[in-house]
Amino acid sequence: GMQALREEASKTGRFDYDREVEGLRALDRYTLQVRIAEPAPNFTYFLTLCPLACAVAREVVEFYGDKLAEHPVGTNAFRLTQYARSSKMVFERNPNYRDHVYEAQPAPEFEAIAAKLKGRKLPMLDRVEVSIVEEAQPRWLAFLNAEHDLIDDVPPDFVNLAAPGGQLSADLARRGVQMHRMSTLNVFFTYFGMNDPLVGGYSAEKVALRRAISLGYDAPAHIRVNLRGQAIVAHSVLPPGATGFDPGLVSPLARYDPAAARALLDTYGYLDRDGDGWRELPDGKPLTLVMSSVSTQLARQGDELWKKNMDAIGLRIDFKKGKWQEIIRDSRAGKLMMFSTGWAGPMPDGEYFMGVLYGPNAGQSNQSRFDLPQFNALFARSAQLPEGPERERLYREMNRWLAAYAPLRPTHTVIDTALMHAWVSGYRRHPVLREFWKFVDIDSAAH
Repeated sequence: GMQALREEASKTGRFDYDREVEGLRALDRYTLQVRIAEPAPNFTYFLTLCPLACAVAREVVEFYGDKLAEHPVGTNAFRLTQYARSSKMVFERNPNYRDHVYEAQPAPEFEAIAAKLKGRKLPMLDRVEVSIVEEAQPRWLAFLNAEHDLIDDVPPDFVNLAAPGGQLSADLARRGVQMHRMSTLNVFFTYFGMNDPLVGGYSAEKVALRRAISLGYDAPAHIRVNLRGQAIVAHSVLPPGATGFDPGLVSPLARYDPAAARALLDTYGYLDRDGDGWRELPDGKPLTLVMSSVSTQLARQGDELWKKNMDAIGLRIDFKKGKWQEIIRDSRAGKLMMFSTGWAGPMPDGEYFMGVLYGPNAGQSNQSRFDLPQFNALFARSAQLPEGPERERLYREMNRWLAAYAPLRPTHTVIDTALMHAWVSGYRRHPVLREFWKFVDIDSAAH
């Protein structure tokens, strides 16, 4: 019954909370009953996600209205007490948090930490301050100067200084700094707005333009130069670690071949008719790509590579700069021509990642608004299958449709490097689990 309610809300602009829905009921104050309309073997994964499982009392929604995101209500270890958008978040211990003590069965290298923390009541900290520092240098210097206790994602500009060859530098080791590295469960890509009149659409010449742009982009150079080698090339929207990931897949979209890109553009009539060095559309009208981008140093470096690569195949490209929140808002509204973004998984299931190409997810995870019936049918069938050979076969078919229509260009999966000062213990990131602050402790005497 939820789909009908959602469709009505889209038409009226109002969600009717009073309408009864057969598939979702509150049986009592603490019990939700969910009834699904079709098989969904992976549904239990979704029960671990807040957008589905973190029910919020109606009176809270009505009281905070549009400010609800700034006043989260939940039952976890910390509560948000200060929120300055794009600047700072402060969390304090939740006095009503349940009885929960530290228990772990760690890998051998973490046994000493686990033994030290065993039996401690969680959370161990009274307060956590998270600073949002967009530029790389001030973020790095704040950690070196011990203004921050940990940096959970060392900026690419400094990662080889901190960990040359993947090993903690001798200088940081002497200071007692600790390091934690892992390949994250995410994928980055540049998508094309499929409703955009210039790069969108499903006709042969529009597909050729997107494939040529993809062939003309040097993702390995982006990894090598801009990300300082801290990533691996992506061939699909399925990253390593996700169910259904195919380590043997070699996607034509991941190939860097500017000669083939130029040939493809020539074949489909994207020619430089006036001799100014830039190609026009097949009908002779001007052709200018527009990439939306934030104003960070890393984004500027990315823009420079895109311009260099597009110049090499004769395509003019401009960059529309903006703040992250504004770009994401416009992205979900389908207003962008091109945007480099990513998708991180709170679950290891491949369905969560393939969903970025599923037509009905347009405006949510599917920001390109790709809507191909053949792909949608394969996705719907795969969602009803448990993990196994048949679902992997369907994923291979979906990857072929992705390569054929090129609604996005997969680029990379990042390797995160986190650093902690000597007085921090208990911090370990997990590819899927996001709760880690309640396991962290500070040795005040060593601070």
